Amino acid sequence: MATRVKSDPPASSRKRTSKPATSGRATGAPTGSPPHQMSAWKASLLILMAFCLAGIIPLAILASVTDHFGLTLPSTFAPFAGFSSAPTPTDAPDLALPRDSWTTQTVDVLPRAGQGGAVATLAPDFPVKLLQHQRVGNTLWSRIEWDGPIKGTGGAGWAPDAAFVAYGHTGAIFGDLGALAPSLRQAMAPAGKNFAAAVYIPSENRLYNAGSLDGVFALGTGIRPMLLSALFAGAESNNKPVSLTDELPLSHGDANTATRIYQQLGGASGLSVYLTSHSVAGFQFAPLWTACHATPRATIDFYTQLSGDLLNTKDRASVISILSLADAASTSKLAASWAGAAGNLLVVGVAPTDNTFTVSVAGILNPPHGPQLIVMAAATSQLSTDAALQVMKSFYTPLTTLFGQ
Repeated sequence: MATRVKSDPPASSRKRTSKPATSGRATGAPTGSPPHQMSAWKASLLILMAFCLAGIIPLAILASVTDHFGLTLPSTFAPFAGFSSAPTPTDAPDLALPRDSWTTQTVDVLPRAGQGGAVATLAPDFPVKLLQHQRVGNTLWSRIEWDGPIKGTGGAGWAPDAAFVAYGHTGAIFGDLGALAPSLRQAMAPAGKNFAAAVYIPSENRLYNAGSLDGVFALGTGIRPMLLSALFAGAESNNKPVSLTDELPLSHGDANTATRIYQQLGGASGLSVYLTSHSVAGFQFAPLWTACHATPRATIDFYTQLSGDLLNTKDRASVISILSLADAASTSKLAASWAGAAGNLLVVGVAPTDNTFTVSVAGILNPPHGPQLIVMAAATSQLSTDAALQVMKSFYTPLTTLFGQ
């Protein structure tokens, strides 16, 4: 500032005759500066010096200077001096989104963050893609999506962020019917606890279920595939063909033929040994073939083995063909038309239980544009077989329509 003053042009003769402004020269301020401008200039100089010496504005100095000279603190500095209220905490945006994640526990997925009924239930280690975060109260929620085995399957929704980690493995994928397709879970909701189902995809090791996988239901005539496969396996070991007089009546559930074949195979103990030797467990065989029970898990295991190496190629094709033809009249009303094509199998089991009925439908499906499915469903405590079959239709029609697209 002093250099600028010294370099000013000479004052005019009229100005030289005027009285000098000595108050400005005494402080080194610009000549002729009014007192209130000098105060502002001093404050600015102090603030500049504080910046240069400390790199920041010392709070004590800044507050003292502004108070002494009656200056108004710029709004930019207000937070540092405590002139504003405490800020409201917010969640910083996660720049890593979207990212792959996996569930750490069984978790329900909701349509909105913290609101609505579950659209799906995902088991631990279920792979998802994390898309967004939202805090509701004290809980941080994550918006997720996941893929299914084919187009049109999978889903999306919200779940607590604490249920996810950023690492996992590519092993088995477990979830409920909503994890396969939320619309399928919704379709079966009216059936409640009297319904159980499982959909297994061997090639991808995916399993979707409704109800308990280990709950027991009555097989009734649904035991025919186990009897027929054991009959063919015995014929294979003896290098003999199966008689048509046995296989055809048995496939249709003829009571006399089924009773005779059941005893011929060794009854409850014989069937148990046969299936456990192929790593199929969970069947409960009884003295009478009509009184046997199974779990959804055991049923899925059996049909998975039947689609594999339970029998040789020729006998496997014979068993599937015979059974599918025997039940075609019933199953054609339950599923999309492609499920009745050659190579697909759905077996209907009817079991009277006291004054109600249990109906199960299980088998092997080969969709035209998707992976092979091993399926089963059971409706228990139904007032009639027609009512139970209607429950089966509510499940198999949307399932086979979904995979037939």
